Amino acid sequence: MDLPFFRDKGTGRPIIFLHGWTMDGSVFSGQMERLSPQFRCIAPDLPGHGQSRNLPPNIPRSAEALNKLILDLKLEDVILVGWSMGALIAWRYLSRFGQDKVSGLVTVDMSPKISNGPEWSYGLLRETRREAADPTYKTDWEKRASAIARGMFSGAASDNDKSVDAALELVLSQNPGMMQAMWASMMKTDERATIPQLRIPWLICYGMHSQIYPRQVRKWMLERAPQARALGFSASGHSPHLEEPATFAQALVRFADGLPTATSSSQALGRAM
Repeated sequence: MDLPFFRDKGTGRPIIFLHGWTMDGSVFSGQMERLSPQFRCIAPDLPGHGQSRNLPPNIPRSAEALNKLILDLKLEDVILVGWSMGALIAWRYLSRFGQDKVSGLVTVDMSPKISNGPEWSYGLLRETRREAADPTYKTDWEKRASAIARGMFSGAASDNDKSVDAALELVLSQNPGMMQAMWASMMKTDERATIPQLRIPWLICYGMHSQIYPRQVRKWMLERAPQARALGFSASGHSPHLEEPATFAQALVRFADGLPTATSSSQALGRAM
């Protein structure tokens, strides 16, 4: 597995930002600007996306790529921040490669199993496995891309053409075939067994106006991970790091400050505002 392309800014405790499906690491540029005075902020383009578009686009290989990144950069005491698909990759990494190099986990608006079935109804509210295998996927990509971009934001944010247009440009820059392959892998992924195995501190972030996953999935995860806590963002949909960037950065600083081995980062809170 080749090392994925990544952005690297700042010094201090490492934070690795894992982006969502159809995005790339540049979507965390704003967070990196706010947090890099205190933290080493690393944002890879995950396999199949952005400048890592030639790497195999599936969840297991993405977890391998994350492990290689951590090992090659000799990182310790990492805070993993996984948004949407990035959370699936973080969970798979922790399950397969262990938690020793990670001191804290932050997930953003994600379910450990996105496909629904007879015994699981906490996956996606709209998409289905059939849609993921739709043979017209490539020809409908532009139409789908517009829906993906708008679905990233709350209703109010979706009225902001600048936000939606920027997201749409990023979605359309991806290879549709690679996106279909990654989507199929996501639909097959089931990380429910990983949740009760987690022993590291965990912050479950979500936008209060998100329409991607049912609210019950947070309760399900909290019941199985007693060390976790949930944090809602009142003006956000699926993307609080983009919709409420200062508030999200402050939440990361507070979370880092509360970790057992974290050094004081009180100055970063002011810089993040």
